[in-house]
Amino acid sequence: MVAEVSEQTRSRPVSILVVDDDAMVLQVMAAGLRQSGYAVTTTTSPLDGLRILRESVCDLVISDAYMPEMDGLTLAETANGIFPELPIVMLTGFGTVDLMREGLRRGASDFITKPFRMRDIPIVVERNLERKRLERDRLSERSGRILFQAITSLLTAVDAKEHYTAQHSRRVANISLQIGAALQQPEAEMRVIELAAWMHDVGKIGTPDAILRKPGGLTDDEWQVMREHAAKGGEIIAQIEDLRYLSSIIRHHHERYDGTGYPDRLRGDAIPLPSRIIAAADAFETITSDRGYRSSRPVSVAIDELKKHSGTQFDPIVVETLVRLVESGRID
Repeated sequence: MVAEVSEQTRSRPVSILVVDDDAMVLQVMAAGLRQSGYAVTTTTSPLDGLRILRESVCDLVISDAYMPEMDGLTLAETANGIFPELPIVMLTGFGTVDLMREGLRRGASDFITKPFRMRDIPIVVERNLERKRLERDRLSERSGRILFQAITSLLTAVDAKEHYTAQHSRRVANISLQIGAALQQPEAEMRVIELAAWMHDVGKIGTPDAILRKPGGLTDDEWQVMREHAAKGGEIIAQIEDLRYLSSIIRHHHERYDGTGYPDRLRGDAIPLPSRIIAAADAFETITSDRGYRSSRPVSVAIDELKKHSGTQFDPIVVETLVRLVESGRID
């Protein structure tokens, strides 16, 4: 079966969300996809579909283009804003050129025209998943010089605004790589983790200097402005074709495991694993380093904070891994 052959190296089955207000279409689509080895979640509500995306892992979305509660184009546009690299396949009985053009502009990656043959659907799914894999793998295969120049230029601009950021990003990248290796992430994913960690704060290029360099605590309004850097960073990286795969990771590095973070309030495994790794590494490095408004604190304090917020702010497995690395002397 398609999913079993092409996804055999994955630790979990490919997860597909199907959204359609026609219950019969959902039933047929779900049965056919499950027979091909995919894990399938269905809903008749686009709003419920967005909730599912925020709370669970999803590798691909298949959505009807026309639904009463919210049309598929709006769903695609909203989902694409949260997960820029997520493949979204539009299902429609009106496959016009204008619809396809508008769909592509608003975040759709492919189209299926009704009536469809179920045996063709896995082919569409695999085509889009392979495109996503190629984008990720390109981070390893493309010229390291070109990527390094792009990263250096971005970090130089940020460093001019907040001097500690470049060194902070370097340390966060090193810690993140140690965690990723301990979690036995594949080589291509390690490259993704490294680059995303280096650039996780790039959105601060749009944060006012007065806030970045303020010696004391921030007001509630200033914190609100500061929090915008995660989404801004994702938007900046999404504009660079060779780095677009990183945009979702950067956007979500301040999400919390319990779903109370920002900017999209993702929960648990819906948060990309590299984002969860960077979040813990970022917190550890921030606590143990000097800042303009305070001196560094002991590693023991950082460990206590991570443990205290494990399962709420941080992924428990990531925290456990980081603590083990610190206790073994591999991170200090």
